[in-house]
Formats: sequence, structure tokens, C-alpha cells
Amino acid sequence: MKKILIISAIISIAFTACKKDDETTTSGGSTSSFTVEQKNRAAVIYFGEDWCGPCGDYGGPTLDSCLLKESTLLTGLKFNGSSNAASLNSSIANGAYSAFNTGVFAGASTIPAMAVNNQKVSITTGISYNANSAIQKATAFSNDSVVAGIALRKSIVGDSIVIDSKVKFFKAIAAGSDYTLGLYVVEDNLIANQYTSGGYDANYEYRNLVRTSNGATYTGVSINSSSAITENQEFTDTTKIYLKPAWNKSKLKVVGIIWKKGTTPATVVNSNVVL
Repeated sequence: MKKILIISAIISIAFTACKKDDETTTSGGSTSSFTVEQKNRAAVIYFGEDWCGPCGDYGGPTLDSCLLKESTLLTGLKFNGSSNAASLNSSIANGAYSAFNTGVFAGASTIPAMAVNNQKVSITTGISYNANSAIQKATAFSNDSVVAGIALRKSIVGDSIVIDSKVKFFKAIAAGSDYTLGLYVVEDNLIANQYTSGGYDANYEYRNLVRTSNGATYTGVSINSSSAITENQEFTDTTKIYLKPAWNKSKLKVVGIIWKKGTTPATVVNSNVVL
């Protein structure tokens, strides 16, 4: 994948201890109270391109199958970084791919490529096999103890999206570990060109394509700046991200991932999505 330009301007307000009282869309698309669930949701992270035939034939459809469990068991992101259609690329895709290719994918610089948190999912021609493997990994993660969780709210006003996030740590963390929050604006059900074994398909449906995020790198912004965290400590944030006119605002979601830095790639701690 090649380096691409940052495609949008981002304004992020630093984490604070305050809480917004207004109700907007929350995790899972409801308008319930802004509460962090003590629940693990795995992050399914997929890399593909529009010129890649296997991506169109069975890579993308594998992600689609995983998304049948979206918000209940897992979240999903699709990264394009060097597609022929520049409009499909996101500024953080190549950095994310490089990090995962260094670690999770162990130098196998090929696409399609998929990880569930920090575990590789082998992408074969068997879509059901691929998806079942991913879902098994996500199910195992759901049974792990919960280190931290995240609640999300979003509202779209004019040319921007405003995201309220609350991260809660259910365990104390000693000083020295840097936890970050990545917020990813994704567009669902996007129709665009995709190469397949049958040639280019102009009506291909992209699921959860990453459009932009809250940071210059895939890990987003720091939560604790390596400071100690007490049990049940909460960090709230309001982030404003500008949207491109071509993006369909009615199909935008926000995926939030808590990362622990110090490894390549950074370790997924938990994730959530607001529909």
C-alpha cells in the first residue's frame, strides 16, 4: 500500500471528567442512558482494494457475513488505502496495514487480509469458513474479562459529525501503559466499482468503509498519556469531525476502538459501534 494524503480536517477536544446530559444516538442505535457496558466486542479489521479480485469475490463478503453479528458480538472496519478510486481511500489505512503486516500478518503482504483484534483470520475462497473462524475468535474474546469498555453517541449537524465517547476502566492500570481511543467514521452500503473474477462490478456494495477518524494514525488519540488509571475511572470526550459532501450522512456509523500501545500493531482492548 502506498502513502496517501490526509483527506479531512479533524478537531478533537481533550478528554475531560465532565459528562454531557443531552441524549443523541447511543451504542447500538438506541437513545438509552450513556452507560458503558461491561462487555467485550471484538474488532474485525479488514484490508482490501478496488483493484483486487479476491477482495471482491470473497474478502469483502467475509466481512459482510461477520457484520451479521455487528454490535452484539463485534464491530467491523474496512480499510482501503491504494484503491484506483481515490475516494475509497482513507488517510490512516496504509499506516494500519503496515502495522498489522509487521505483526499479525507476519510479513505476508497480500490482500485481502483480516484480523479479529490481534489474531489473523485466513481468507480463503470459503466465505462461510472464513466468517465462522472470525466469529469463533470474537466469541472467545467476548468470554474474556473486560479491562475497559466504551459508550458512544453521535449527531450530525451540517458538514460535521459530533461524537461523544465515554471510556470506563473496570480494572486498575499501573502507570507506564498508554491507552488510546480510535474513533472511525465508516460509511455502510456504499455502491462503488470493485474488481472481481468476472471483471469490474460498478454496483459492488462496500460495508463499513473507513472514511476518516479522530487521529493522524490508526490508534487515534491518547486516553491516559501513560498515567495510572484507577478501577472504575471514566474518561469522557467530545470530538468534532468534518465530513466530505460526497459521503452519505444517512449511512454513516462510528466505530470506537480502545487500543493499548507498546506493540506493533497496538493491542485491541475493546470496541463498540454506534449505528
